[in-house]
Amino acid sequence: MRASPMTEHPVFAVVGHPNKGKSSVVATLTQNDEVEISPVSGTTRAAQRFYLRLDAEILLELVDTPGFQRPASCLDWLNQVQVSADQKQLRVHDFVANFSASGQFTDEVELLTPIMAGAGIIYVVDGSLPYSAEYESEMEILRWTGQPRLALINPIGGDDFVSDWDNALNQYFSLVRVFDPLHASFDQHLQLLNTFAQLTPARRDRLERAIASLQKHREVKLDQAARVIVDLLYRLLVFSVSRPALIDDNDKLSAILPDELKRFNKQLNAMESESRRQVEALFGHHRVNAAISRLAFEHGDLMDLEQWSLWGLEKRQLVLASAGAGAAVGLIGDAAVGGHSLMLGTLGGGIIGGLSGWLGTDRLQDKLPRWLQENARKKVLGPVKDPNFVFVTLGRNLAHARAMLKRSHAQRDDQARIADQDESMRKLDAKEQIMVLKLAHRLRKQGLSGNAARELETWVGKKLRM
Repeated sequence: MRASPMTEHPVFAVVGHPNKGKSSVVATLTQNDEVEISPVSGTTRAAQRFYLRLDAEILLELVDTPGFQRPASCLDWLNQVQVSADQKQLRVHDFVANFSASGQFTDEVELLTPIMAGAGIIYVVDGSLPYSAEYESEMEILRWTGQPRLALINPIGGDDFVSDWDNALNQYFSLVRVFDPLHASFDQHLQLLNTFAQLTPARRDRLERAIASLQKHREVKLDQAARVIVDLLYRLLVFSVSRPALIDDNDKLSAILPDELKRFNKQLNAMESESRRQVEALFGHHRVNAAISRLAFEHGDLMDLEQWSLWGLEKRQLVLASAGAGAAVGLIGDAAVGGHSLMLGTLGGGIIGGLSGWLGTDRLQDKLPRWLQENARKKVLGPVKDPNFVFVTLGRNLAHARAMLKRSHAQRDDQARIADQDESMRKLDAKEQIMVLKLAHRLRKQGLSGNAARELETWVGKKLRM
């Protein structure tokens, strides 16, 4: 591929008929969710350049071009002068020069300009629609350019006609691939870059180095995401709020208790939302609203028992894990009252036990189970002591991070697709559950500079790579 004088990185022009997913391909391959994508035909009116970067280095440049508007007329103009095959590229140069300032063939000139400056071609078609001979004019024009050509079949609405397209495209293009930019995985991204390397042997070394750099960069980002999740776990585990004691009054107690708990939950949620935004940014997602209520958790706060049942361990598992980790105080109490609601006793052990001192009343103490009364006079709300809180936090945020790993940069909905529940915590064997609880206990004591934090980061990183 002949590059422009000051360009060392590979350059490809993404071309095709309007509304075939060109901009989606650009967004996915450059890992850029700022690329404008619209169902309205002709959204891209001028060629726009986007870059796949690592830090300050440009690995790849893609030119998002307008779609062909008058390919048949353009080809007719080219054919007005009979030229041999070795002169066809010069004839296309003449077309661009002749119409650049004329106001005619505006879209064709705009898309052909970067190609004639040395860009390779990525031609995008919709594999869900029937093949039609009307596309042959634009494919023939692209063949006249003499540039390396790759065709991508984008199954926008299905793959019913992929085979037909494949047969036709192979007549005009060096390589043909099926690529769904809205659902492409990271590995599929790398496979397509390998295809670019096959297409442009002169830039193969550069593209292979780019692929290796992307893989290394991905590993760094996974480690950073693991660190963010462990940092959040620590902050949630030690979070507490204190305030002056209130007058001992049953009416005030009943009025204030729900509000105090609601504010406490809100602060926990705020910390989780901040952590999620960090993870989204790590993987280049800037258009996803990180608020929990926007990520399918609107039916319950972080402390909602229903959410705990979705993201943490089942009661039987938690009893065994907590006993094995030596952290079963709350669970013993829950079992003692018959466990009438999921983890109600342990939830009380973690939060309500602190509320008596928080509200400055002795009247609530008489109503608390015996295992909570020792905390009754503390003027502190939190930290949450329920051992299931560890699994809830890890389950929710591992699920979120995995959703970001799978999310395409071409998606334009602001809500990530996160499973309604995460089974990963429940699928841990008993030994691993006990290990996680022990590490969380050490993390609470040692802080983020201790060995427990590093061990948890390694464990979370492995889960993200599964």
